[in-house]
Amino acid sequence: MILLVDDDPSDEARIRQLLKQIKLENEIVVVRNGTDALDILFGAAVVAGSKKRVATQLVLLSLTPPHFDGLDFLRKMRANVRTWQLPVVVFSSSSEDEDLLNGYNLGPIVYLRKPVDFEKLLNAIKKLGLESIAVDSRARVLIVDDHDLVREGLKKILEELSGAVAFGEASTASEALRRAVEQNWDVALLDPSLENRRGLEVLKDLKRIRPQLPILIVSTRSEEHLARRAFKAGAAGYLTKDSHRSEFVKAVNNVLAGGRYISPLLAEKLVIGLERGTDRPPHEALSDREFEVLQLIASGKTVKGIASLLNLSDRTISTYRARVLAKMEMKTNAELTHYAIREKLAD
Repeated sequence: MILLVDDDPSDEARIRQLLKQIKLENEIVVVRNGTDALDILFGAAVVAGSKKRVATQLVLLSLTPPHFDGLDFLRKMRANVRTWQLPVVVFSSSSEDEDLLNGYNLGPIVYLRKPVDFEKLLNAIKKLGLESIAVDSRARVLIVDDHDLVREGLKKILEELSGAVAFGEASTASEALRRAVEQNWDVALLDPSLENRRGLEVLKDLKRIRPQLPILIVSTRSEEHLARRAFKAGAAGYLTKDSHRSEFVKAVNNVLAGGRYISPLLAEKLVIGLERGTDRPPHEALSDREFEVLQLIASGKTVKGIASLLNLSDRTISTYRARVLAKMEMKTNAELTHYAIREKLAD
């Protein structure tokens, strides 16, 4: 949604015309005063004609309307955790406002003098990186899980999110990467135990394709070492599949807003792990690939089987196995398997 805060009907008509030219005509809400605008931004009001609260993606603000203080509105907006990073395009005919704006930490702003023309507004939208909001104002969620029922269940829960949600689905790693190449997503929900490929490798590949894509890991496992590796690989959040639906919605909302999320139980485990100091288990010294080889050895796979699964040579897997044994100070696969089972590392 685009929120236009201006009490001058002639300004509104001009801005609407420009937005239509830029093809940003969808979901434009006009308010005449700062109080109503803040109510909408802070979730205290519902946009007319909508049963749900609609997320604001851009604010267009006339800084010096006759009936309220636009600068005061900006201060209040930036003081709220929900809206402090919301992009704003400021319109003003005053010659002194720009100096005033420089005195405040008002977040991502583009300042335009009236009268605003098409090229200026278009460049402002591009400068804020918001060209895509005209295409689809819904939250775009990519669900990567190899179980149909899980994907359907996650979609049903996500309907609780404020505003509309557009879904994409992938049941394999290759399908997930293809969907990421083809389209931008606001968030990806990733099962780290895909049948055909390890989730952390998929996570890294998704981040290489879309570095800004926030990824929420949704796993059946709650071991803190898995969450730690996921965050190191670029995950924005980690949640277990047995979490309550309200916690899941909260996690997705946090990640969509640019934050991070970890369940309280996992957070406690991570804190306990940090309190141990340097007394870390030996498997934490392994690289992600070495850790993956350890897990596959513990699951009973041979060097040849692991090589086939990871699309690597037998010699490369043997090298990884030797590194794992050396770092773990062990000599046989049996020792590795016993350790992995004891530490709950095996799938």
